[in-house]
Amino acid sequence: MPEQTCVRCRHQGERYRWWGHRDDGIICSRCHLVERSTAVLDDGSGRVAPSLLALHQAICEQPSADAGLVWLICNRHVAPLLGDLATGRLPLTHATLDAHESPQTAMHLRDMLMQHQILPHRDRYLVLFENWLRGKLNTIEPADDQQLIRRSATWRSLRQLRQRAAREPLRPGLTKRHCHEINSAAALLAWLRQHDTTPRACTQTDLDAWITTGNSSRQGSRAFVVWSTKNGTMPRHLHLPYQQSAAHETITQAQRLQLLRDLLDPAKPFFQRDRAAALLLALFAQPLTRIAALTMNDIDLSGDEVRITLGPHGPIPVPEPFGQILRDHAADRGPRNVEANRTSPWLFPGRRPAQHVHSTYLMNQLAKSRINLLGTRLAAIRTLVLDMPPAIAAQALGYTPECAEDHATLAGATWASYAAHRRRPGDREA
Repeated sequence: MPEQTCVRCRHQGERYRWWGHRDDGIICSRCHLVERSTAVLDDGSGRVAPSLLALHQAICEQPSADAGLVWLICNRHVAPLLGDLATGRLPLTHATLDAHESPQTAMHLRDMLMQHQILPHRDRYLVLFENWLRGKLNTIEPADDQQLIRRSATWRSLRQLRQRAAREPLRPGLTKRHCHEINSAAALLAWLRQHDTTPRACTQTDLDAWITTGNSSRQGSRAFVVWSTKNGTMPRHLHLPYQQSAAHETITQAQRLQLLRDLLDPAKPFFQRDRAAALLLALFAQPLTRIAALTMNDIDLSGDEVRITLGPHGPIPVPEPFGQILRDHAADRGPRNVEANRTSPWLFPGRRPAQHVHSTYLMNQLAKSRINLLGTRLAAIRTLVLDMPPAIAAQALGYTPECAEDHATLAGATWASYAAHRRRPGDREA
């Protein structure tokens, strides 16, 4: 295909879909993006709304102009929403985006507006949970059940999540757990009504029947039962025990070492990002939720030795040749084809503005390579607590001391009794 020259910026290149015809000639996709975004964000005076100038600049300067045009033109919600915000027909607030008919469009735009300090920061997963909760409550009948679930969600789930979000970014697994607990609570109330009883009249026999006649997901109602018995909504003597976790199989140390060798082998078909994530899983026993949330500040590439911070102990060395894997990944983190991550602080950037990759995405990618995720992590942590005292491993790797001790016990470590076997003062060497 012959090269075209843009009549506005004089850029030369092959003409693709998003080049445009104008009266004065053909314009490139970059000039097309500037023209289209300027028109969409016009406040009615012929210029971009002052409050959205930073957003306009970010859209125009993103690395892939084609991706920007796809977003502006192919998503039928984007241009009308931006136009309403620019002209003032809709207030530029979080509440406006909460009420929008397309949650995905609103969430992506919210991320961009927060990234450029146009809107105040709100935790992304807290927003998703709040939006989900509004929709869920509307589906619960009768009104008495809806009101009870609303009270429980407000005083327990929302309070806990908001307090946590004020301290640190929420992880998707935490909000998913609260969603599951609310779904289970609603199912319990519906089950009680089907059996001609109410929460206040519920007996231990009813509760036992609820648990034993269904699948394990019903255990999610425990949080609601505990909350209800404390505030008198259900009889105080009711008890729903914790679900006993099933034992998980771990891979062998030989299998773990083979995986580490595969990660070092450039002939193995791993994407660089997946290679780095699998390394942190197999070498340092890091869960994918924590791997996904690592920032560039957590990794130190300034010296001859790569160091990474995983827990309160501070930076720990990454032995070579594994350190080179992290160097290679940090040099080309990707994806950067959209405005979302031109200056991302995350070690594993996602495709949404200012967001890291979702741990579920990493899980799916590594599962495609037939990596036993849980088995690999268990093998790693149980090997590490054999090599050092569990308390030290916990500090270095970001585990709780109790969790590290449990793994040490399962691995057969004897660090807990180490001090008792030390030679006492005055003992003679054999």
